[in-house]
Parts: sequence; C-alpha cells; structure tokens
Amino acid sequence: MRRYAILALGVAVCLTGVALMSFGKGLLGENHTGIATVIGIVGIGLIGTSGATFAAASSKRSSKQTKSSAGGVLSG
Repeated sequence: MRRYAILALGVAVCLTGVALMSFGKGLLGENHTGIATVIGIVGIGLIGTSGATFAAASSKRSSKQTKSSAGGVLSG
C-alpha cells in the first residue's frame, strides 16, 4: 500500500491543478493559469516518480529472490 502513496499524491496534485485552472479565478485572481500549470506539472512528475519507485521495488524483490536461490552467490 505504501508504494501507491506517491501515485495517489501525484493524481491528487494533478486534480488540484485542474481545479485551479477551471475555478481558480475567484481564488487566485486573474493570473491563475501559471500557478495551475506548475501544480499540474509537479503532479505529473510525481506520477512519473511513482513508476520508478515501482520498478525499484520490483528490482529489489527479484534481486533478493535470486540471491536466496543461489545461496548468496550470483553466477554470471
């Protein structure tokens, strides 16, 4: 479950950027699109980072399985 935290945070940040882009005029004033765009880009970056986190976790898992099956010695 903890692996999905960054993904969920990224989606939430992207949705916040979308909401600010749509309804931000009342909250942030006339020039609200710049900050909404930056927030959306940060959210996309977090979503991309979550993919790398999933890959790293998968790599660690497969590395541990390989080491345990080879008796701690990797054959090359």
